[in-house]
Amino acid sequence: MSKAVAAIKAEIARKQAEIDALKKALAALGGSPAGSPGRGNRKPRSEAQKRKISAALKKAWAERKKAERKAAG
Repeated sequence: MSKAVAAIKAEIARKQAEIDALKKALAALGGSPAGSPGRGNRKPRSEAQKRKISAALKKAWAERKKAERKAAG
């Protein structure tokens, strides 16, 4: 193995150790620790809530599409 390849592998190992240390520091400061779900504390939504959200999204998408058509044409 050439010296250049060995040097690159050593640099990768050092950077990985630095990343691990930064992740531990972030977890200690209250950031999201590695491996934990980002939004695991959500409550289940009712069917009515899902319908309301769906309708709002469809309305927003329609408005956006209408604005895009107006800008293009």
